[in-house]
Amino acid sequence: MAEVLDKKKIRKVFRDVQKHLAIAQLIRRFSTNKEDIRKTALNHVDLSNRHNVLELGCAFGAFTEALKDRLSSDATITGIDIIPEYKPFFLDACRRAGYSGTFSSSGIDQIRKHSDNSFDLVICSYALYFFPDMIPEIARILKKDGIFITITHSREDMREMVGIVKKILKQNNFLDHTQQLPIEIIFDQFSAEKGRTLLQPSFGKIQTIDFKNTLVFQSHEMDHFLDYFQFKKSFFLMGTEAHNKNIIHQLLSELQDTAMKKNFVTMCKDDRIFICSRPIKPEEIL
Repeated sequence: MAEVLDKKKIRKVFRDVQKHLAIAQLIRRFSTNKEDIRKTALNHVDLSNRHNVLELGCAFGAFTEALKDRLSSDATITGIDIIPEYKPFFLDACRRAGYSGTFSSSGIDQIRKHSDNSFDLVICSYALYFFPDMIPEIARILKKDGIFITITHSREDMREMVGIVKKILKQNNFLDHTQQLPIEIIFDQFSAEKGRTLLQPSFGKIQTIDFKNTLVFQSHEMDHFLDYFQFKKSFFLMGTEAHNKNIIHQLLSELQDTAMKKNFVTMCKDDRIFICSRPIKPEEIL
């Protein structure tokens, strides 16, 4: 687990901001559900009186940009991440949303330095599985009427790709039948299925919204599917000693064979939105 959640390895995956942006666009292009999940989440809450906003694991600010015209006109948005290269992209997202913004690459532990009741909105998409232990801290820094909105994957996310990778790794004795892939371990930290259980001690009210989605790649679009795998492969292979060219070649060949047999490849991308209110302060839990 320590290696899977190692900050240096996470930085290595996401440091290429342009590649990360390209993969985000790829997901939108090949999704069967064409709605913007962040806008879907925000459509369920009135945020017109929110002034102090915090985005955790903000990356290039996709969630922040979705806040356009939804907050108080004088709102300020703070973005926190561990990758300094995201700063100009996040601040541009704030400008496009119409709000002033600040960015810190000091990492999630920085929120421990914020005073109680500092924010009236905290948002986090596809990052809470890296720091689920910070949920009580999120509740602490929220105001009494504060809202926490987080989006995460289902345990079934990318199950088709997970199955292929496990098959190849087991054939090459890099994985036994009881082991999980790093990506499975990460998602299990805070998944659609596990999220409510983790949030309940810190929030008195939790609303959930399921967002069903599938990525579909036709056989002539396999290059895009392979681009997606190449971006994510570290989270499939990290810690398995399988980072050699032979294994990667076998994986890519298996992915291509799957596409040729069916003329297309599908991949589960089911997510869940959690809208949390009535924050319970840590001292109230004791």
